Amino acid sequence: MLDSNPAELIRVEELICEAKFDEALEILENFEVKRTITQKYLLSALILKGRIYYYMYQGKKAIQIGERVYKESQEMGDICLIIDALLLKADPNVLKDLGRGMDAVKYVLEAEKKFKKIEKNSSSNYMLRKASILSRKAYIYSFIGNARKALRFAMQSLEIWQKFSRKIDIAYTFQTIYWINSFKGDREAQLDYAKKCLAIQEELNNRVGIAASLYQIEWTYNLKGYFNQAIELARKVLAMKETSNFHRILLLVDLGTIYKIKGELNQALRYLSQCFELAEKENNKENIGISLFQIGEIYEMKGNDIKALEYYQRSLAVIEEMRQVVLTCRSINYLIKFNIEKDSRKQAQQYLERLKTFYDKYGRDANKTITHMYLNAKAYFLKTSGRTRDRAEAETIWRQVVNDKISFPSEYIEALTRLCDFLIEELEMSNDSEVLNEINPLIRRLDKIAKKTQSHLWLAETKLLQAKVALINMEIEQGKKLMTEAQRLAELHGLTKLAQKISYEHDTLLGQINQWETLKNSDAPISKRIQLASIKGTINQLEGRRALEEIDLEDEQPTVLLILGEGGSLVFSYPFSNEWKIDEDIFSSFLSAFTSFSTEFFSKGLDRAKLGDEMMLMESIGSFSFCYLFRGQTYLAKQKLTKFIEEVQDDKTLWQSLEKHYKNGQILELNESPQLESLITKIFMVKSKKKEKDSDEVNNK
Repeated sequence: MLDSNPAELIRVEELICEAKFDEALEILENFEVKRTITQKYLLSALILKGRIYYYMYQGKKAIQIGERVYKESQEMGDICLIIDALLLKADPNVLKDLGRGMDAVKYVLEAEKKFKKIEKNSSSNYMLRKASILSRKAYIYSFIGNARKALRFAMQSLEIWQKFSRKIDIAYTFQTIYWINSFKGDREAQLDYAKKCLAIQEELNNRVGIAASLYQIEWTYNLKGYFNQAIELARKVLAMKETSNFHRILLLVDLGTIYKIKGELNQALRYLSQCFELAEKENNKENIGISLFQIGEIYEMKGNDIKALEYYQRSLAVIEEMRQVVLTCRSINYLIKFNIEKDSRKQAQQYLERLKTFYDKYGRDANKTITHMYLNAKAYFLKTSGRTRDRAEAETIWRQVVNDKISFPSEYIEALTRLCDFLIEELEMSNDSEVLNEINPLIRRLDKIAKKTQSHLWLAETKLLQAKVALINMEIEQGKKLMTEAQRLAELHGLTKLAQKISYEHDTLLGQINQWETLKNSDAPISKRIQLASIKGTINQLEGRRALEEIDLEDEQPTVLLILGEGGSLVFSYPFSNEWKIDEDIFSSFLSAFTSFSTEFFSKGLDRAKLGDEMMLMESIGSFSFCYLFRGQTYLAKQKLTKFIEEVQDDKTLWQSLEKHYKNGQILELNESPQLESLITKIFMVKSKKKEKDSDEVNNK
């Protein structure tokens, strides 16, 4: 990329391409102290050093070098050095912390303008400098949200890098394309480019680049709702000594956000506090601000309003210094909602007026995210005023948002959810079943967006909301089925506290069946159904207005464990209570009842039923149905049954024994399989270790 240079600088260029940054820096340090070095070669050496810092995610150092070289190269009138310096200066990640994010655009355009003054040629220096400009333009346009242009420039630069086999630059261009696809919401393309980049970084043994690529994979898992995988990978990358502080901050934000979503607030607080400390040390104002308002949100969810308000206000003060418009609006939005919730309407209105100034200047058609943020806040303020006229205007505004093109999914989800809440309140007051016809399409749209964005949290919570609406419609079997689906989704994606809550609500529903039947037979008003369905809490949770409530989990009292073949033929039984061991009539009556409805039960996609005082869990694996009868809560019982089935399947000898007895029409006796009794004792007869609540105090600064 540089013109004819001393051997040391040529060697440094080679080492950069091989990602041997430490060796390259050592040569540059020795080169810079030479007394015979010319000004041009000194600045050329500084450009190379700046590029190394850029590849190592030390953007502030790169910008400092760029500013020095830019000033001195202007005095020399060296266009190539000026271009290289401008590209070093054009790092939006650093500049936005200084409140100068758009300066990156200005520097790249200036570099491009000067490059046009250079006579076109096919030399490697000319073409590689052109690729650098295109690559930086791609990153800048992805930063400002113009995915179409960003992708075009990225592909043009990639073609040049590939022509000259510049693997290090190919890898970093893949990273840029990753972020472009992130903006587009194409999660599969994101993951594909992160893995392509990782493969090159591993080939080069670029440890800092490997960490950066792994972060991108982690972030994609996070976006796709694969929280357990994201947590595991984030911890792995944090443990790597080569991980840059830039990426450490992002990983800590991710972990804090994931644990907040999972409802594990103390863990979330711990990671966000670490993020704040590191961001403050690095003077990374963006993530200082983000960690502060997330900490504020956690304190609000924990019910500590004084601390919540303190952190919200501190966040706004930091973010306003940066002059980053969308982030400032988001911080103001937190304060509007907080003050509305606390009935501090005067303060809420003051913040709403501040948000309106951004809406008037940057919103409307120019920035849909700011537009929808402001309209949601205004509608919520109006709806909570208590005046009929204001409520009507709030409904009109929310309908405007949900009929608009989606800008940012969370703002759109908020409008849909709050409109559902509004209509359910209207339904409760009017008892007009026609209102339900307006609610159902909104929930279907919530479900569609959750699937499109691959947000498993939204999807599980939306299914729970669908279940509650089904109950209001008196579709009780459909409500059970949707609750089963919601819990499975939550469990599959590591949303343990949400799964516990859904399981508790499902158990509650089964205990209320007689009440639901009474409502159905008495033609009770819809308001009674709404109250019994507890739908308000589900909506509040979807809106993120409260923390997931702690469920006091208790071990069940086992009654009997059964393994049955197709058609209900008994293969194995283990009664836990003396009553079931002694009374054959009870046992045979249950088997007869089970056989008669098990096919219908499984066809409905259910996982539990209530039989008198007993709860029953069922799961079908291959030719077998596993049935567990007990008294008490279902959640821990289900974990035990799942564990039992997994261990039976993993034991080939045991599984083959079950299949043999089933084919021969025989019952497997306990004395024939000592390992089966040991397994039952280990899983069902030992009390669960209840998760201790984390009472550690987190010191926040």
